[in-house]
Amino acid sequence: MDELIITKERTDEFRNYLKLEEKSDNTIEKYMRDIKAFRQYAGTQPVTKELAIAYKEKLLADEYAVRSVNSMIASLNSFFTFAGYEYLKVKTIKEQRQIFCSEEKELTREEYNRLLSAAESKGCKRIKVHYS
Repeated sequence: MDELIITKERTDEFRNYLKLEEKSDNTIEKYMRDIKAFRQYAGTQPVTKELAIAYKEKLLADEYAVRSVNSMIASLNSFFTFAGYEYLKVKTIKEQRQIFCSEEKELTREEYNRLLSAAESKGCKRIKVHYS
């Protein structure tokens, strides 16, 4: 298979493809922004799997949030699939989900009682449980 070099023409074709896929304007703009950033990173060199992985590592080193990096990788992977270079797709970063929230996010008894009072004063009859 020939080498993939990301050109303006190819990104324009990708934009048209996304429109035909009925993606929202915001989604299209986000994908195009992500592809443009990767294109600037890659320059004129052919895209390799190693280059795509290095880009992912650079985003992490630049302290992007894991969700942001994963979103950018999803854009790239979509482009790679569109262009017929599925073997260039890179894995997203596994994100540990927090089961419990941190103590700073917990409501105090006073905050909870204020919420209950506000709900009751607005006529929310479904609020029957009180903090004990």
